[in-house]
Amino acid sequence: MNNELKPIHYFSQWVRIIPKYAKIMAQIERIIRVENEYIGILPDTHDIWVRDFMPFQRKDGRFIFYTYAPDYLIKDKKKYITDGSEVFNSLFGKIEDLAMFCEHTNLIIDGGNIIPCVDKNGKDCIIMTDKVFKENNWIKSRIISELKFIFQADIIFIPWDKEEDYGHVDGMVRSLGKGKLMINCYQDIDDKFDCMLKYALSDRFDLCQLSYGKHCSKLSWCHLNYLELNNVIIVPTVGIKSDELALQQIRQYTGKRAIPLKMKEIVKEGGGLHCITWTMREPHRDVIEVLSMEKINDSLPNISYDENR
Repeated sequence: MNNELKPIHYFSQWVRIIPKYAKIMAQIERIIRVENEYIGILPDTHDIWVRDFMPFQRKDGRFIFYTYAPDYLIKDKKKYITDGSEVFNSLFGKIEDLAMFCEHTNLIIDGGNIIPCVDKNGKDCIIMTDKVFKENNWIKSRIISELKFIFQADIIFIPWDKEEDYGHVDGMVRSLGKGKLMINCYQDIDDKFDCMLKYALSDRFDLCQLSYGKHCSKLSWCHLNYLELNNVIIVPTVGIKSDELALQQIRQYTGKRAIPLKMKEIVKEGGGLHCITWTMREPHRDVIEVLSMEKINDSLPNISYDENR
């Protein structure tokens, strides 16, 4: 792979600066650099959950900007809402100058509720939980039409796991390539929900599932919220019995090395490794030319950071 086409994995400046996260971030940086991939820092973020507010990069390379106004922040935690377009501008220049790479929608979406994949027939798909209907005051058919248009893909809706407040999909299912998905350990937790999830996906995908049996705990969900590099999977661990079982199964299902990363401090706050990462894959050469790989803003936002979203 040519250097200019390597993925770039971005993180909030807060993950480097806040002491309880700094050790975790140092390990992440070491692994990514050993794997000869790029790492970048996003300036001016108000939160560590960069996956949620940064634009989605479509298969054709275009960046899809959406409205980030989640119900779990909009009522009394608005100061933690980051405008992804402002962060994007700080990295690359004004979006207007990069219009050929960008599209916009007024739909309220979280990036954590977008999982791209390809079904058995080779059709591009986006998997989302049905929380997107709750957050948008549009008729359902219009929401679906808009999603299909902006993502240029079929939209597959799965039920929202109400035990997870945010309505995100990236702790529920991950793509393993054409026609294959890995789903989380719902068979250990809720048989009814497990059946609903499999029913929504099984027609178009072959499914494998993480399972921990008696070793499943309330934090075992975190293992699926991993970061995938070209040759390895970095798997969140939290010092529980399912840690090693998850590593074994993820190695088996992905065919890649699985590297454990202790990150209980972050997992306890409701997110995993995928949540704190924004990965830009095979960016356009024009964008690379104006990219600062290690840009960080020394002038931090004038807010205190609340670990409890």
